[in-house]
Amino acid sequence: MPGPALYNSAYHFGGVIVPPGYKNHVIDGLGNPYGTGHVTGEDGSIAVGEESLTAARAQGRRVAETAAALKAGFAAKAK
Repeated sequence: MPGPALYNSAYHFGGVIVPPGYKNHVIDGLGNPYGTGHVTGEDGSIAVGEESLTAARAQGRRVAETAAALKAGFAAKAK
């Protein structure tokens, strides 16, 4: 499993893993537990479709919301 093995490196350097989750129907439709991805083909001729772009935006939003929640939690703890 390449995903979980890579997680160890992120943990080691203080990273926080934000899994894509399946609460968003856009991400659920792509069926990838590691996050949004796209295969371009050998020559890069396959353009990214709107479904993948929408899923990537949803995943990015989830990461940003998680980061904001962590920041708010750390700020509250520091008071």
